[in-house]
Amino acid sequence: MKKRLLPLFASLLTLTLVACNNIGIGTKDISQQEENSSGAKSGEYAEIGSGANLVKFPKDLKKGIVFTTYDRGDIHEDIYVNRKEAIEAVQNGKELPSGTIITLVGYKDGKIEQYLVMEKRTGWGSKYSPEERNGEWEYQHFTPAREVAKDNIGRCFSCHANQERDQYINSLDQMKEFDLGKVASSKNSSSESLIAAIPVDHWKVTAHTNDSKDVNKEERNLIDDEEKAKKIQDVLLKMYLQKYDS
Repeated sequence: MKKRLLPLFASLLTLTLVACNNIGIGTKDISQQEENSSGAKSGEYAEIGSGANLVKFPKDLKKGIVFTTYDRGDIHEDIYVNRKEAIEAVQNGKELPSGTIITLVGYKDGKIEQYLVMEKRTGWGSKYSPEERNGEWEYQHFTPAREVAKDNIGRCFSCHANQERDQYINSLDQMKEFDLGKVASSKNSSSESLIAAIPVDHWKVTAHTNDSKDVNKEERNLIDDEEKAKKIQDVLLKMYLQKYDS
């Protein structure tokens, strides 16, 4: 009986030792994984504002829309948005689209003091921690010479973070209330004045008609200077507006 129990006892002892060894290895692996995970988290996110270099000075700033202004003593600020689609989105209760650029042009005593630019692009801000990022916005500060200013861009994130409910914009209400009809009438008026100033004396215009052959050809094609100028300006204006709408 004892001879039978010895092999069985030996087998149980072996199994116990193997199990203990496995438990020890597992505990060590889990501990090491936790340590590695903790280390990864400490350096997982980029420093807030480190993506400011993505924001370039808006080349077509003056083609944008000034949707609001602010005056405080000797300080004057014009706030531009780069396209009307952004205003339309806000007024329709939608998110501002990727590619939206908002620029604050700050004046002091009538002279430009600074440019503050915020730009939204798909995927921007994803390298920041969720607690610090401002959606997909990045910010940049430019000098009057349109060069990057030496500034702590992180302050922009802190300021705009308070406006999360307004898509991180301090002047969203003004954008909602802006009358886009003013933009259309302003564009039409300025383009009409510009086109009306184009000299057309040397231009040739022929009036084509299906009149009877009895009518003299020269009389049929004769257009006085005033009518010629009006026809040319109408055509140019239509071409301009079609290009603007597209």
